Amino acid sequence: MQGPEEFLPGLDIMPPIHHSNTARLLQTGLRGPHMLAFLPAVCLIAYWAGGEVLLVAVALFTPLLYAAIGGFGSLTLGDQPAERAPGYREVAQDFLEIAHHHGQTTACFQIGVSGYDEIARTLGEESADEARHFIKDRLTSALRKSDRVFQIGESRYVVFIAPGFRLKLDGLLDLASRLRAAIEQPLSLKGTTRYLYAATGIASSLNFRRNVTAETWMASGAHALADALASGPSTTRIWSDRLSHKRQSEHALREDLTDALANGQIQVHFQPQVRALSGEVVGMVATPQWDHPRRGPVQASEILRSAKDSGAIEHLGKTLLSQSLAGLRQWDLEGLSIPTVSVPFPEAAMRNPNLADQINWELDRLGLPAHRIALLIHGNAVGDSPEDVVHRNVHALADMGCRIDLDGFGTGKMPVSTLQYYPIHRLIIGQNLVKSADQSPDAKRMLAAVCAMAEKLGLETLADEIETVAHHAVMRDLGCDYVQGLLIGNAMPAADVGGWIAKHVVNADMPSVQAI
Repeated sequence: MQGPEEFLPGLDIMPPIHHSNTARLLQTGLRGPHMLAFLPAVCLIAYWAGGEVLLVAVALFTPLLYAAIGGFGSLTLGDQPAERAPGYREVAQDFLEIAHHHGQTTACFQIGVSGYDEIARTLGEESADEARHFIKDRLTSALRKSDRVFQIGESRYVVFIAPGFRLKLDGLLDLASRLRAAIEQPLSLKGTTRYLYAATGIASSLNFRRNVTAETWMASGAHALADALASGPSTTRIWSDRLSHKRQSEHALREDLTDALANGQIQVHFQPQVRALSGEVVGMVATPQWDHPRRGPVQASEILRSAKDSGAIEHLGKTLLSQSLAGLRQWDLEGLSIPTVSVPFPEAAMRNPNLADQINWELDRLGLPAHRIALLIHGNAVGDSPEDVVHRNVHALADMGCRIDLDGFGTGKMPVSTLQYYPIHRLIIGQNLVKSADQSPDAKRMLAAVCAMAEKLGLETLADEIETVAHHAVMRDLGCDYVQGLLIGNAMPAADVGGWIAKHVVNADMPSVQAI
């Protein structure tokens, strides 16, 4: 079974440190100028043992010898360097030992900050470094003097809370909220206002035995942070045994995925996309399916996350592309009218510099025109620099004739300016806006604004996760062009699409579901 140390991102794990506080206190106590107070006693013993000659020798040479072996510690003159401050591993071990010795509690906060890359891309690396220093200062100001803050890498901070008797769960969550609020306050950089987002993982010493090492403790905080990051920005997670088992299970799933891709166990299913007004089928969206031999069906989101974490995302992207185009070709041979297939491409797959050539080769091999495929990309994966690989790939594919669907619009941190830099054909309106549209007037107004904006820009809109008749009615009335979701049809193998279309065409003629 994998230990927590193997999941610690961003920290260079070193062999465990076993300094004890007692030994360190003894070393400190036996060094320094105060030890000269014992010199008269030493001289007296020398006089008794060897007379005046030995007395003079001891009085002259003992201080010199003590200084030569470093007994006076860090006595410095001028600009000589002072004693090195303890590193984060030493602080972690110290806090754990003090907490366990006195029956107190300490906590390790792992904080991941997103937004530095965008600052570096638009304002330069110097501004990004300035932002990092601002955030560290904010964290330090929000903590007690006895707490410690360390920056680890470009976007990670580790905070150690000094041992105390009142560090309960509620208090740790309140502190995490204060730290997140301090980070997410607007930053003023070069005359612009910038926003950062923080995810937090917490490991409390209460959840560990007395023999826990600093590495395991910090790794557990990193586990919690990884779970928070997977849940979205501004999220906090606390490490527990359940979370540890979950991370170990995810690690095993990543290993199994590599074999599943090699053995052809990952299959692509297709969910229908229809016009909101008429119910006409306009395309299919591809989703990966995996019937795990021990776990059973694995959700598409888990497959994508495991592929990203295991480095198999490019292999998964090729699988999605080849099976989607094969399905499109099969439907053509069956005489089915399915204009396009949307294929999801995660950020890592979009960063393949040869992506456009590979897609063009697959299209040529099957004799399909480029406009039959829509690349489904998430707005969080794109940047506004023409030199960015994703930017170049999207423009190259659009120039080939491929359609570009922008997924997740209205979610995450996607700026509206994304629409300015990319040749987008269709906006995919996310579930967080759709699911409350039939109950929340504010959500309905927001959706109306999105649809109106898209119409002004000449963009099509597609509402995702349509699960109820009420959802569909709202999106249709607001002018959304297309819909997809469980109300329309479940994801199905390519071979089952023909049967679904036959039933759907019959149902589309019925007045009660005319809009579907």
